Amino acid sequence: MPVEFPDNIKNGTRYSLFMKVYVVTDLEGVDCVVLPRQVGLSGTEDPMYQKAKHLLTQEVNAAVEGAFSAGAEQVLVLDGHGANSAYNLVVEELSEKAHYVLGSPWDKYLPQFDRTIDAVFIVGQHPMAGTRNGVLDHTMSSETWVNAYINNVKVGEIGFIAYYAGYYGVPVVLVTGDHAACEEAKTLIGAEVEVAPVKFGLSRTSARCLSPAKARSLIREKAEAALQNPKSVRPLQTSSPVEVRIELLNTAAAKGFLSRKSSKLIDERIVVFTGDSIAQVYEFMFG
Repeated sequence: MPVEFPDNIKNGTRYSLFMKVYVVTDLEGVDCVVLPRQVGLSGTEDPMYQKAKHLLTQEVNAAVEGAFSAGAEQVLVLDGHGANSAYNLVVEELSEKAHYVLGSPWDKYLPQFDRTIDAVFIVGQHPMAGTRNGVLDHTMSSETWVNAYINNVKVGEIGFIAYYAGYYGVPVVLVTGDHAACEEAKTLIGAEVEVAPVKFGLSRTSARCLSPAKARSLIREKAEAALQNPKSVRPLQTSSPVEVRIELLNTAAAKGFLSRKSSKLIDERIVVFTGDSIAQVYEFMFG
């Protein structure tokens, strides 16, 4: 069942009494995370992955604290990193103020997301595949995806989230991660989006990092600032019909999509999904 948010009914119309914030997390963009083994690619028993989970959890807590300091009354956090079946947060350390979605599979692309949400935070995000000096850069899968486009706009995971939220009229108002991911967010969403660059890539697996304490302080500050005037950030929206084009690494990866509804192979490595809305296309792709 969806989370029940407090609301008010006036003349048959629902009005939100409180600000509701949805937080999507990833792991590659967390401060001091620079190596594949830190994100679970060498196995979830790896001690470096276990340490990275703590770093992620504390950055999430910082974002949650910033949101509540700005006046949020409800925060829902989605553990969005794919390792360990999307169970990467250290639950014993999580802020008691928020609610959390843990585990997979999900019932839709962003579970529990609807038009009652006021703003989206993206915490611990990485840049899209092919970004120069982007720390652990990739789009969805570092093993099979090369590039992705939504109505001919090249996007990474920031774009996938922002366009989906935009379908519901909700803006992404905060992105935290490496400097390249933050620049990607500003280019795609607009200069008004708040960003918290916690590290600066020197290569795909090296970065100049803030201290964890400094990174958390920055995230908390930017989270609070992001909710001072969230309507200053326009929701990222696209026209109908919607086409999502995915360039895959090889033919096997491409053919793996062809059993899904509304998919079309236009090249041996390129799959296209089409639909009336971004939400419908994502249902075909991820449902």
